[in-house]
Amino acid sequence: MGTSPSRANKKPPAMLVDIYFQYNGEWPATQLKSIHNIWDLLVSVVVHTQTWNGRFVGDFFIQALMQFPKIVFNFANSLVFIVVGLLINLFVVRKFTEISSLSLLLTYLLLGLLIPDFGHTMFWMSGACNYLWMTPIYLAFLWPFRWNIKEHQLQMPRFFTALMIFLGFLSGATNENIGPVVVILAYVSYLANDLNHRQSYKYWGLLAAILGMLIMLLNNSGEALNQKGHSFQFLNILWKTINYSGYLLGLIAILFLISGYLIKKHQFSFKTNDLLLTSLLAFGAAGLSVGALVLSPQLPGRTWYGATIFGIICVVTLLAFLREYLPKLTLTVIIGLNLVCLAVTVPGYLKLTNEFLAAADSFKTEIEIIEANPHKVVKVPGIKGVVTEYNPYKGTAYLESGNRPNEHWENAWMAKYYHSEGVILDLTVPVKHFKRDPLDQLAENFVKKGWSAFNLLLVK
Repeated sequence: MGTSPSRANKKPPAMLVDIYFQYNGEWPATQLKSIHNIWDLLVSVVVHTQTWNGRFVGDFFIQALMQFPKIVFNFANSLVFIVVGLLINLFVVRKFTEISSLSLLLTYLLLGLLIPDFGHTMFWMSGACNYLWMTPIYLAFLWPFRWNIKEHQLQMPRFFTALMIFLGFLSGATNENIGPVVVILAYVSYLANDLNHRQSYKYWGLLAAILGMLIMLLNNSGEALNQKGHSFQFLNILWKTINYSGYLLGLIAILFLISGYLIKKHQFSFKTNDLLLTSLLAFGAAGLSVGALVLSPQLPGRTWYGATIFGIICVVTLLAFLREYLPKLTLTVIIGLNLVCLAVTVPGYLKLTNEFLAAADSFKTEIEIIEANPHKVVKVPGIKGVVTEYNPYKGTAYLESGNRPNEHWENAWMAKYYHSEGVILDLTVPVKHFKRDPLDQLAENFVKKGWSAFNLLLVK
């Protein structure tokens, strides 16, 4: 969870899918081609974009990362998570040195506790690249719009414009319910400037974002054909929004009510206070992201990811605003929120670690069996111990049962990856128990004995 992203990333084993090879279709071809250079990678991404979905930005990261050991993803994913928290707080203050440590801690805790479908958006490589890794791109693109950076303030305005074009193009192509929101926010910011004082980087960045968005949306035919369900599920979206974001919405409502009281008392408007305006725009962006889901035939929890990011931006900006007028009370609230979140996070983190240990044991056992029986049909135990949505294996088929493994998508690709004749899921195969470090042992004892596990740790 949010308390230790680096350690948490180490535990779950990689989800091996078709994207390790150069993509030529959903099922493995007779002659598979590996990715050896950047050209092979680009060809694979283009084919995947044209035949499956338009999220070519996330797909590029996925296929690139699959060419390296998982430790590279572990480190990079942890770093991206840290960067996301910093960028969220840069919508409150303009410089890194001005970021409040309490606000930053609260940000990470809120990310850990409030992101729906956390396992798929943070730990699952495909999901992380499509959600977590996209966040720094669109937040970095929106940051100059947030602070209305003037071109005369820049040392290299042309380079900055080129950078904004690049970031805008990538931001527009992030995913279906974030790309359009980024375009709308950029357009609103561009129109907010006087006609004679509009910045060229906003104009070109906006056009690039629109282009990226169109390419993404126009290349979703392959995935769309495999979608089951129907659009315009208004009541379902409303219920799931309350389910996934109820605590966040409640916190935002309370902060807006207090802010409304201060607005009435001090007689100022949202237009005259940039923190209030930013919080309102962030809340609006969250609403637009959820609203875009009316066109989606499927509503997995991860599609609320972008709305949650903007909701957390709304929270931290409102707290910063309240701290200007109610410093002592707001500081007490922030400390209290941190303590409550920590009280929930610590046991949750230990339980998740225990889940990951079970999954890692299953995975390592599988690999030992496969490597000990090269070029044969092997039976493996599969992943066990999956309970919470913080686990990337929750609701995701890792292997399928049956005596014809090559007729199952996951099994066929695993066999190709490990050069086996076939991989059969057999839940009767015993799982080996691998070595634990002290924190692993604490996690296992906590699940069995609760808080008394800490007493055992102190005794040792």
